[in-house]
Amino acid sequence: MSLSAALDRNVMGGGPGYPGALPQFHGDDIVFCARDRGATRLYRVDAAGISASPLPAGTGVSGCSVAAKAGLAAVVVSDASRFAEVVLLDLDSWAAGEAGLPSAGREPARLTDHMARSLPGIALHPVTEREFTIADGTVVHGMITRAADTPPGGPLLVDVHGGPHNAWAPHSDPVHLYHQELASQGWTILTLNVRAGDGYGEAFYTAAVGAWGETDGQDVLQPVAALLAEGLVDPARIALTGYSYGGYLTCWLSARSDRFAAVVPGGVLVDLKSMAGTSEEGHLIADHEIGDPERLTELSPLSHADAVRAPTLILHGGADHTCPVGQAEQRFHALRTRDVPVRLVVYPGSSHLFLLDGRPSHREDYSRRLIEWVTTHTNR
Repeated sequence: MSLSAALDRNVMGGGPGYPGALPQFHGDDIVFCARDRGATRLYRVDAAGISASPLPAGTGVSGCSVAAKAGLAAVVVSDASRFAEVVLLDLDSWAAGEAGLPSAGREPARLTDHMARSLPGIALHPVTEREFTIADGTVVHGMITRAADTPPGGPLLVDVHGGPHNAWAPHSDPVHLYHQELASQGWTILTLNVRAGDGYGEAFYTAAVGAWGETDGQDVLQPVAALLAEGLVDPARIALTGYSYGGYLTCWLSARSDRFAAVVPGGVLVDLKSMAGTSEEGHLIADHEIGDPERLTELSPLSHADAVRAPTLILHGGADHTCPVGQAEQRFHALRTRDVPVRLVVYPGSSHLFLLDGRPSHREDYSRRLIEWVTTHTNR
């Protein structure tokens, strides 16, 4: 049985970087999570079909635990103004078409308020959703983070998500805190759910198969061009970053565009042929994401290193088995031998997911180095 076929969305079972929860029964109904437009949301299947939970607009589910006998769901949600908080949802009221606790017509009851208690007086910079129409007609959903009083014409950081089947959510992000710090310094942050991103249907999800970088590269470059045409950012002060698949696309685009004054790829994969034999997921990527073995070299950023000019900071976990550290070392060597300004930082003992669950000192260092690199190389 497919729980979400009618939605054309993926069920989110929950995992690091992929928020959700395992489907659970509530009586004869099933409560589950699925991602829509970058945000994980709570749904239920009953005899009438699929209905969405009565969570406030602009929120996304970070986690969920359903106590079926009690008829309640404890849901961890985030929105643009605060990090994850726990709310309590009345599943029986939801079934009746009402809005949840504590009574019909009201929002779910909020059980925690960590932002107010732990970070009093701290306000997150607003996130504005945008849509960009690419030349081939594809609509790309993006988010812009910037301080409310930021004048036009300042620097821009473009951040590419990983996966490639992950997605940016239009609410607060406790992992990429350099977004908030740079916004405080007058930067604009652009995050884009490029083709292959989750939450936009199967056709979008599979659009980059066999064409990494070729299909989705314009989903980055053309939105940047749109912001430039609007006068929102300075064309000489644009930086590009991304982690995992985002690191791949950062390396790929830095060889195809002179738009970026600085690039910071993290958790990179640059040589798809060697990746196929050394990564714990290498054969899956080669078989299901690339398909044609003849294209592994052609679609590898390492094959196009001659065209790279932008100063590059490579950040990588030393115990990364998903994107082995040799990928970062190959990129560093390729750029250094071509006299491109490049630096490689390896975090000892850190896995591919260290930005989510690694040592706090490593995570803080990652953000600090990224901020220093992009600000240094975009100063005028």
